[in-house]
Amino acid sequence: MPKVSEKTLKKRRIEQYREVFKNIDDDKMAIVERTIDFAVDLEFRLDNLQKDLDRDGFIEEYCNGKDQYGTKESTASKAYSTAIKNYNSLIRTLLSCMPAKTENATDDGFEDFITTLKR
Repeated sequence: MPKVSEKTLKKRRIEQYREVFKNIDDDKMAIVERTIDFAVDLEFRLDNLQKDLDRDGFIEEYCNGKDQYGTKESTASKAYSTAIKNYNSLIRTLLSCMPAKTENATDDGFEDFITTLKR
């Protein structure tokens, strides 16, 4: 099975988001579309950073000149932490723009039954 390109996966993910927001008004959609693009881009960056963290870990060793060694939080860990905060902020923004859910009540026939009792 051929590997799907990242560009194709991003495009699919953007379409999934847009499907969710298809019922919002045009004013909100202008904001939502750009936010969706940012959110999807960050999702893929976070996935790549997660792979880096899996490979390299959260801690890295350093050397600051002669005989100065130690450990510190890895660069990937710092980048991941910042990116996940930004991603969560974007998702909160998107969720605040979500269209209100409409309950599709199924007719169970109760009202018709009550009407027949009134006759």
